[in-house]
Amino acid sequence: MQSYLIELKKDQVLCHEGDPSSELYMLHSGKLLICITNGTEVKALAYINEGEFIGELSFFDSKPRSTHIISLEKSTLIQLPQHEIITKFPSWFQQVGRSLTKKVRLHDKIIHESKIRRSSDEDLKLSIEEQRYYYEILFPKK
Repeated sequence: MQSYLIELKKDQVLCHEGDPSSELYMLHSGKLLICITNGTEVKALAYINEGEFIGELSFFDSKPRSTHIISLEKSTLIQLPQHEIITKFPSWFQQVGRSLTKKVRLHDKIIHESKIRRSSDEDLKLSIEEQRYYYEILFPKK
């Protein structure tokens, strides 16, 4: 099994919502912002710190990315390609992964559509200036 190191500069985009990608990543160093956009509004969903994984849903179901990911500082990720890893898991484990992924995506959709807020949302609230800044990183003017 081969893994790949990915170096990101501060404010570099790893992926956009809707990107076709099924790789799993582990953040080796740095910090990442997971966010979504609604028009020009940028909503922070989570901060990823060293040792955490990202991309689990797409890894198991091969569906497009559900969020944008931006590096908040110089970061190094270990990319674990789906095609090299998934076949090493027993079939029952692959099925459990797909089943959990389906449930998480369904719950994410319900939460998003009902506009339910988490009690810790204040920690993730971006100022108007921060939203503008990240929006311009995600969608640079040509």
